[in-house]
Amino acid sequence: MTRRVATALLALLMPLAAAGAEPPGSAARAEELVDTLGLKPLNLEAGLFTVERVSDLPVTAGDGRSPASNAIYLMLTRDVPQNYIQWLYSDDYQVLIEGGPADYYLFYPDGSSEKITMGRDVAAGQRPLVPAPAGSAKAIVLAPEAEYLLVGSILSPAWSPARARIGIDDAFVERYAGTSDWATPDFLAFLAGPNTAHVAGGSEADLAVTVAGDGQFLWQGMQLTAKQLRNQLRKFRKERPDAPVSLTIEPDAPAPAVAAARAALAEAGIAAPIQ
Repeated sequence: MTRRVATALLALLMPLAAAGAEPPGSAARAEELVDTLGLKPLNLEAGLFTVERVSDLPVTAGDGRSPASNAIYLMLTRDVPQNYIQWLYSDDYQVLIEGGPADYYLFYPDGSSEKITMGRDVAAGQRPLVPAPAGSAKAIVLAPEAEYLLVGSILSPAWSPARARIGIDDAFVERYAGTSDWATPDFLAFLAGPNTAHVAGGSEADLAVTVAGDGQFLWQGMQLTAKQLRNQLRKFRKERPDAPVSLTIEPDAPAPAVAAARAALAEAGIAAPIQ
C-alpha cells in the first residue's frame, strides 16, 4: 500500500521538477513553487499548503463515513521552517517532491518516538517517504542547509478538523519525554511552538464555521475547502444532529465564499445562526 501510494504520487509530480525555470534547491525555486502551486499559509501547525484533491470515494472508518482520502502539497521554507506537532486520526504518507532534507519527529500510539530524516541520500539513512501511522503525532523541521522542502501528503481516511489535534498538553509531555534522546520536555515544547499547552481540534467541538476575510472557511482555526466544508457539515448533521452549528461571516468576506457557505449549510439541511 505504501509503495503504491508513493509510486503513483511521484509519477504524477515528477514533471513539476522538470518544468521549473529556477535552479532546484534555490530560494528562487521556492518562490516559484509557492506561486505556481498557489500555496498559502497553514494555520496553527504552520507551513504552506494547498489541497490538491479530496476523494469522491466514500468509506466507513472507525469514526463514521467520510471520503477515502485527500492529498495536499505541504511546503517548508526558510521563512516558515517548521511544521508544529499535530496528531492525526488517519494514516499520513508524506512523499518528497523537491528540496530537503528535513527531520520528521514521530510520536507513535504505543508511546514510542522516532526521528526520520526525509531526503534523497538513502545511503546516509535519509528516506524519500515518511509514513505516519494512524493515531500518531508528528512535527517537521527543515534542515539549516535546506532552502525548502516540498512534499505530497496523502491521508486516508480523509482529513478533517475533527480528525486532528494540534498542540501538546502536559499529558503528551509526560508520555513522550525521555522516549528518545532528543525527546526532552524543552525540545517537545520547541516542536509544538505556540501550541504548547494548547490543543485545537478534535471531534468534541461544536461546529462553528467562519468565512474569513480572504475567503477561506475556518473551523477551530483550521482551513477547509468548499468540498471539505460540505463533507463535514453532512457528517456533523448525521452524527451529531442536536449539536449547535453557527456561521460567522467576517466583514470583508468575499460574497462568493459567503454564498458557498450558505449553500453548504442548506445542502446539509442545517439552519445555523449567522453572526
